[in-house]
Amino acid sequence: MSLELPRRDWVRGMAALAGIAALLWVLVAGRPPQPTLLWKEIFNLGHIPLFGMVALLALVAARAFLPAGPGRPLRHYLLAFVVVALISLVSEIAQINMASRQVEVQDAVHNLLGAICFLVIRSAFDPLLWDSDSRAPRGLLLVAASLALFVASWTLIELAWHYGMRSAAFPRIVDLDSGWQQPFISAQRADIGLVPAPAGWKEKSGHRVSVISFPQNPWPGVTIREVYPDWTRMKAYRMQVFSTQDHSVHLTIRIEDALHNQRHNDRFNRTLSIEPGLNDVSIPLKDIRDAPVGREMDLSQVWQLILFTSRPEEPLELHISDIWLE
Repeated sequence: MSLELPRRDWVRGMAALAGIAALLWVLVAGRPPQPTLLWKEIFNLGHIPLFGMVALLALVAARAFLPAGPGRPLRHYLLAFVVVALISLVSEIAQINMASRQVEVQDAVHNLLGAICFLVIRSAFDPLLWDSDSRAPRGLLLVAASLALFVASWTLIELAWHYGMRSAAFPRIVDLDSGWQQPFISAQRADIGLVPAPAGWKEKSGHRVSVISFPQNPWPGVTIREVYPDWTRMKAYRMQVFSTQDHSVHLTIRIEDALHNQRHNDRFNRTLSIEPGLNDVSIPLKDIRDAPVGREMDLSQVWQLILFTSRPEEPLELHISDIWLE
């Protein structure tokens, strides 16, 4: 049947299929340039425009290889959507045995959402589907598809706000009692919450501070990923820790840059003795820079900060608010 097609349709259809193959190669080969939350979300949402373009190219191929015949050519749009659905299903199944990939329902939803929205927007401008008096329904389609794309992109917009607030807070690099910090915090075998400042912490009187509860587990702690990365113009790491314990306890500070090789001697580690009451911690950034063995820590690419203890002799709580540079 393809040999009976006009040369123009044949070339257009084959070009569309080649475009689909190129987009699928991008899907398979594409990797975030950095392991950040922002790039991860960009790649997650990237399924929407990528499969939207696949749907449009499938529509072009369908019209090239399958003439419309009598009536309105809605079947081409249906066929394009079915093609995307099949490709999406196959791509997710193919990832089951891939070590570097994992099957995610969210990706499949984004694939289908991209196809639907892009096809709906294309249909609103399709002269084969509408006459000159159909502006109102076409406008409704455009609004509905645009709104769906906006809602789907909201997580990226929200994450961008968190990054913006992180930049605005500098030289405060950690604010455990602020909402902008939440995406960057994770607790390992520990709990973190917000409570009124202890009575003895006069500077924070009337304010809420974070309390980290360290149970009798091995290495309980809190990780703050993606702290503001450029510390080069600062001189010292500062934090205040308030302990309600009646004896001294240990707290370890671990700082890594983007070049960290996961070895103990390739990062900054310092164990502090936290006394009852308020403890004012100050660490020269020179100590942090010179901590890795055989190299200097890149203070323009600081990656994460971890506060932890070894296995505590008994459950303990430490109150922390801001961590800043000066």
